[in-house]
Amino acid sequence: MSKGRCLFWRYTLLTLSPNCTWSLDTSTILKWLILEGYEVVCFLADVGQVEDFDAVEKKALALGAERMIIENLQKEFVEQIVFRAIQCNAIYEDRYLLGTALARPVIARAQVRVAEKYNCNLLSHGCTGKGNEYDTFHYEKILIHRSLTEPLSQVRFELAFKACNPSIKVIAPWRLPEFCEKFQGRQDLLKFAAENNIPVSSTPKAPWSQDENLVHCSYEAGILEDPDHTPPKDLWTQTVDPLEAPDKPLDFTVYFEKGLPVKVATPDQEATDSVELFKLLNKIGHDHGVGRIDIVENRWIGLKSRGCYDTPGLTIARLAHVDLEGLVLDSKVRKLRDQFVTIEWSQCLYNGMYFSPEREWLDEAIVSAQKGVNGQVRLRAYKGNVYVLGRSSETSSLYSQEDASMDSLDTFSPMDSTGFIAIQSIRLEKYGAQKAKDGQPLSQS
Repeated sequence: MSKGRCLFWRYTLLTLSPNCTWSLDTSTILKWLILEGYEVVCFLADVGQVEDFDAVEKKALALGAERMIIENLQKEFVEQIVFRAIQCNAIYEDRYLLGTALARPVIARAQVRVAEKYNCNLLSHGCTGKGNEYDTFHYEKILIHRSLTEPLSQVRFELAFKACNPSIKVIAPWRLPEFCEKFQGRQDLLKFAAENNIPVSSTPKAPWSQDENLVHCSYEAGILEDPDHTPPKDLWTQTVDPLEAPDKPLDFTVYFEKGLPVKVATPDQEATDSVELFKLLNKIGHDHGVGRIDIVENRWIGLKSRGCYDTPGLTIARLAHVDLEGLVLDSKVRKLRDQFVTIEWSQCLYNGMYFSPEREWLDEAIVSAQKGVNGQVRLRAYKGNVYVLGRSSETSSLYSQEDASMDSLDTFSPMDSTGFIAIQSIRLEKYGAQKAKDGQPLSQS
């Protein structure tokens, strides 16, 4: 008798090679669910990762899945999440551009849509106790996701599930005592695979885990857990080694309307479609080694984690956007946005709070601030760096060349500074006098 229908989500995070289709534990969870009496429907989100979709489908069906559903979420991902991140200059701890976290809301929302379509009331995942990321399954009433990195994966997905459909329950095999007792290590997984005719790849896996989408590729765990271990040269997949990048720089232009990228133009090509222009930025960054970082970040659960990130296109887009804002955005609006909105929006995404009232409120503030961010930025990519060559706006510039000129006194008189300085110095004079009265003159500090 069937226990229900289960939606299993399989994501590249589970594979350590672009050519590997299903990891050992992913395959084990899928088969285990079937043997437990669930009717399993598999789901795969295409968010721009390198994936052999045909091979994924064939293996899922061969293992006994009822069907395999693949959804292309690239446009939804770019237009609804990535472009908003560009508008608010999203960044976590001053360096991480949130590539992994940005993809989770669209994946989770799609999982819930598929679960609802196939009448699932359970979601199940294979996240381990320390991770932030997932892999998922679909049961007649269950959806499963799976993560190899740390508990924030569980947090990001399960909070999204609760918000999108509170009635759907979550089953996490790696948190079930009966599953953990049966599979206490890799040998137990291999034994189960042999007993159930589950193909196991003999291809050696890289000594780290990676997670790829259209925005970036992250590399964590394994040999990278030593924060002083230099990443191997063959680790990076989204950018060439800057030392081996072309000796000739590439000049190109990024155009914005209301803070959104609308066109990218190089001497040889241009793109205006949202996904295509982002892919073009990725190619520019890839070819010239732009967008690599190696950091130690603070996870929400309190752990520090070392991560290496390849983020070519978003690195370029963010730099261009920040530069254009210097020309067209009011200084006080920019200060408020930078000190509050950018930080809080980034934190929402990192901590899995995308589907929250505060994120919706922050979005409204972002859109309001970006109404006048229109113009273009000329850039140059060269050996790991991208430089701004110039910027302009025909409609929104707050910059006046005449006001800024040191050769003209027409719009601003130097004498005007006298009153300004006098007013600004009032409280400082009183502060200095009080310090002197207290025996702590500032001249002697």
